[in-house]
Amino acid sequence: MPSRWTLLAAAGLLMGSVHAAPPQRILSLCTTATDVLCAIGAGERLSAIDEYGTAVPEASKVPVIVKGSAISKEEVLARKVDLAFVWWYQDDAAKLLRELRVPVERIRCGRAGELPATVRTIGRRVGREVEANRLADQLTVFLRDCPTTPAPDAPRVYLELYSLSRTMGTESYLNDLIMFAGGINIAGGATRSSVLLSQEELLVANPSVILFVRGFATPEAIARRPRLFALPAVRRGAVVALDRQWLIAGSRLPEAVAHLRAAIHKDN
Repeated sequence: MPSRWTLLAAAGLLMGSVHAAPPQRILSLCTTATDVLCAIGAGERLSAIDEYGTAVPEASKVPVIVKGSAISKEEVLARKVDLAFVWWYQDDAAKLLRELRVPVERIRCGRAGELPATVRTIGRRVGREVEANRLADQLTVFLRDCPTTPAPDAPRVYLELYSLSRTMGTESYLNDLIMFAGGINIAGGATRSSVLLSQEELLVANPSVILFVRGFATPEAIARRPRLFALPAVRRGAVVALDRQWLIAGSRLPEAVAHLRAAIHKDN
C-alpha cells in the first residue's frame, strides 16, 4: 500500500499538471501580443519576435528570428520556445510551430473594440491576469468615451502605410484610430481592411491631412508624386510622419489617439 507521502507527492504532480508553470520563453509574431506582454510586466519573457515587433519600444532589442513569413526553425528549437503568439490569419506559421511542438495562441485584434478581451486573453495565457485585467479595464473606460461616428466637418485623412497608396478601410483598427482622433478616413467606404488606392481615387478623395509611417516616405517625396501637389494637404503642409508604435493595437491606444489628434488638427 502506498505511503501517505507517496500519495501526497502524486497529488502534487497532478496539481502541477493542471496548473502548469507560466511560459518563460515566448515567441511573438503579433505586435499586439508583444506590446501587451511588455505593458503587463512579462516583456522579459520574450525570447524572440518577428521583424515588426521592433516597433514596440520596450522590445526593440529582443532578437528577431522571423522575417516576413520565414521562421527560423533552428532558432525556435534552440531557444526552447514554450509559447508562441501569432495573428489569427497566420495559418502556415501556426502549423509549423505546432509541428515543432510549440503551443500556439492565436490573437485577433482587427478592431479597437476587441482590444480589452485580447489583453485579458494574453494575460491569462502567461499568468498575468491581475495586470492584464487592470489594463483591459482602463482601455474599456477609454473606449466607452470615444466617438462612434466622426463629425460631418471633420478633416479628411489619408493614412499611407508601408507602401505607395496602401491604406486601411472601414473594418480596421486604424479606421477606428482615425475616427477616435476626430478625423474621417478617406478609405472608410471600403469594407475590406486593406485597401490600395489608385492615384485618381486619392485625388477625388481630396484629403485635407496626409499621415504616413516614418521611414517609409517623406513629406517632400509625397509632394513630388504626380498631381499630388494640388491636394489641400500638400498645399498647406499637412503631411505628417507617425512613428510605428502609435499604429499598434495595444496598450498605447489613448496615447496613440492623442498623437493622431495632434497631427490631424495641427493647424486648429
